Amino acid sequence: MNLKLTVAQALVAALPFAISAPALAQEYPNPLTTIVIIGERSDDGPGAVSVEPVREARLATLPDLFFGAPGVLAQTNFGGVDHPRLSIRGSGLQRGTQPAGRGVELRLNGLPMTYADTSFDFVEWIEPLAFDRALVLRGGRAVLADAASLGGAIDFRIQSGLESSGFLLRGETGSFEAERAQVAIGAGSDAADGFASLNWFAQEGDRQFAAQEAARALVGGRWTLSETTTLTANVLYSDSALELPGPLTLAEIEAGSQAAQTGNLLGDWRRFAERSRLAFGLDHDFGDVQFSADVSRMDTDVEFRRRDVQIEDSADWSMSAALSGELGETEWRVGYLGQRGERSVQQYLNGGGTQPTFTGARGLLWADNDLTAKRDTLSVGVESTITPRLTLQGVLAHNRHTREIEDRFPIRLERPAAEMDESYEATTGLALSTYAATDEIEVFAAASRTHEPPTWDVLLVNANGAGVGSVLVDGANPRRPVIAILDDQSADTLEFGVRGEIGPARFDVTVYRSWLEGEIVSTTDPVSQTVLSVGNADETRRFGIEAFAEVRLSETMSVAGAWTWTDARFQNDPRFGDNQLPIVPEHVVALSLDYRGARGVFAGARVEYVPEGGFADYANTLQADSYATLGARLGYESGGYSVFLEGRNLTDERYVSTVIAAQNNLAGLDNASFAPGEGAAMVFGLEASWGR
Repeated sequence: MNLKLTVAQALVAALPFAISAPALAQEYPNPLTTIVIIGERSDDGPGAVSVEPVREARLATLPDLFFGAPGVLAQTNFGGVDHPRLSIRGSGLQRGTQPAGRGVELRLNGLPMTYADTSFDFVEWIEPLAFDRALVLRGGRAVLADAASLGGAIDFRIQSGLESSGFLLRGETGSFEAERAQVAIGAGSDAADGFASLNWFAQEGDRQFAAQEAARALVGGRWTLSETTTLTANVLYSDSALELPGPLTLAEIEAGSQAAQTGNLLGDWRRFAERSRLAFGLDHDFGDVQFSADVSRMDTDVEFRRRDVQIEDSADWSMSAALSGELGETEWRVGYLGQRGERSVQQYLNGGGTQPTFTGARGLLWADNDLTAKRDTLSVGVESTITPRLTLQGVLAHNRHTREIEDRFPIRLERPAAEMDESYEATTGLALSTYAATDEIEVFAAASRTHEPPTWDVLLVNANGAGVGSVLVDGANPRRPVIAILDDQSADTLEFGVRGEIGPARFDVTVYRSWLEGEIVSTTDPVSQTVLSVGNADETRRFGIEAFAEVRLSETMSVAGAWTWTDARFQNDPRFGDNQLPIVPEHVVALSLDYRGARGVFAGARVEYVPEGGFADYANTLQADSYATLGARLGYESGGYSVFLEGRNLTDERYVSTVIAAQNNLAGLDNASFAPGEGAAMVFGLEASWGR
C-alpha cells in the first residue's frame, strides 16, 4: 500500500470540490486557541462538552485531542495512531476477537461512524486537525442524539469553509522518526462554502516493530439552495498500515524494554485498514416545522494479521431523519436513526497457525462468514420552558437491533456451522431538568436508561483447535468459529451537576451512579489476542465524578484541571464479590498551565497523574502502577505563521498506558497484559496560513 501516492491522488480529487464554493475573504480569529468549551454553543444541547483542537502542540491522536476532557478516557495501545482504548464511564472495558470499541457511539457531522452493530475499530480515520470540535454527550445525554450506549456519543464536526477560509500548510517532525503534514483549503459565502484537509502521519515508534503510517482526506461542502433549503455533503478517505509489537509485562516496562513479542515478529503482525465514506444532508424549513435528513455509505477493507490472518470487507449504510417544531413554550422532535451493515470475514492461518510455524503469509482458509447487522431507533422528544430559569427535557426511544451470521465454510461433525439469527429490542430514555440558579451558574439533574446489544467481536469468537497446518483445519479438533450466546446489557443512571462561572473561574462538575444488568464481560489472552471466555455479568455498577475547572490568573495566563473518577465494580457477584472491574484506572487527573503573551509568544505545561493503574484480572491480584507524566511547549505566532517546540514525558517516565486485556485470576503473577506509554520525546511544528 503506497500511502504517499494515496495522498497525492486524494489531493487532486479534493481540490476542485473544496474551491467550488465562491471565495470570500473572511476575518477569522487565529485558530491557535485551546480549550474545553462547556456548553457554550446553543446547538450543543444541555450538558454537552465541546472539545476544540489544540493546534499549538502535537495533534495527531485521540489522546492528544481529549487531554483534559472530563470523563473521556483515551489511552494508546502501541503509540501513535494505533487504535486506542476509548471509554466513557467505564464503557467497553472488555474487547473481543479484535480491538473493537464498544459503549461509545462515534459520529461525523451527526451520522454514525460506528458499524451497524454499534462497534468501532481502527479509528485511524479520525483526523483532529480537520475538525472544528468534538462534541461529547456523556452517558444518557446521548439519547438526545438517538444514541443508546453506556458511554454516550462523540460527534466530530468538520471545519467549514466559511469559518476556515484561506490556505493552510502545517508540518511536524519529532522523536521516533515522526513525520506529520497537513494541507487545508477553505472558501465560503452565505450561499456556499467548502473545506478540504489532506493529512499524512508516519513514525517508526519507540519500540521494536512499531512503525505506522496513515493518510487521511476529508472534504466538506454546503450549498444554500433557497431561503428554506440547505444541502450538505462530505467525503472521508483514510488508509493506514501499522506494525503491532504486542504487550509487555510490568517488569519489562519498568526495565525500559523496547522489545516486541516473538510471535509478532515471526508472524509479521500488522494491520491494514482502508476506509471511505460519502454523506449527504438536506435541511428544509416549512415554517412551523423543520425537516432534516442525512444519509451515508461507509466502506471498510481490513487485513488484520495476527495468529490468524483476518480479511474483512464491510459496507455500512446510515440514515437519520427528524421533524421538529414548537408548540407554545414547548419544542418537540421526532427522530429516526437507521443502519444496515454487511461484512464478509475470511480467516486464514498465519503460516501453519501456531507460533513456531508463523510466516506472515496467508496459510489455509479455516473460516468464512457473512455478517449482517441492522439497527432502527425511533425517538420522540420534548423540551419545555417551565419558568424563565427552569427547563425540562424528555426523550423516549425504541431500539431494535438484529444480528445474522451465515457460515460459508464446509461443515462436518467436528466443525459445526457458526450461524445465528437474533434480535434485541429495548426502550431507552432521558429525563433532564436544568435550572439557572443565577445568570452564570446552572444546575441539572437527569435520569436515563441506555442499552447495548452484543457486537460482532464478542458474538463470533474462535476455538483454538489442535495441530498445525492441514491438521489444524481438517483434523479431529479443528480451529473454528463459535457463536457466543449473549444477552444485551442495560444501564439505569442518575446524575447531578453544576456548571458556570464565578469571577475568573469557570467549571463543570457531574456526579453519576449507574446500575447495570447483563454487562458483557470477557477474558482474552493478551499475547495471542484470542478470547478465552465471554458472558454476561448479573449486576455491575458505576459511580463517578467528571470535573473540569479553569481559572484565568491574568490576561495572559490560565490554569486548568480535569478529574475523572470511574469506580466500576461487580455487585455481589458470586465469584468476584464487589471487586473492581479491570482495565480502567479509577482516577485520572490532568492539569495544564497556559501562557499567551501580547507579542505572540505562547507557552504551556501539562501533567497527567494516575494514582493507581487498572487491574489486569477480575480477581484484582495484578495492577498497573501509578504514574505522572510532564510535558511542556513553547512557541511563537504572528501574521498567520506559528512555530512550536513541545516536550512530551520529559522525565522519561516508564509507565503503563493501558491494560490490553483482562483475565480471571492471575494470582498476582506478572503477565504480558500491558501496553507501555511512550518515552521522552520532542516535537517541532510549523504552521502557515494565508487568507485566514
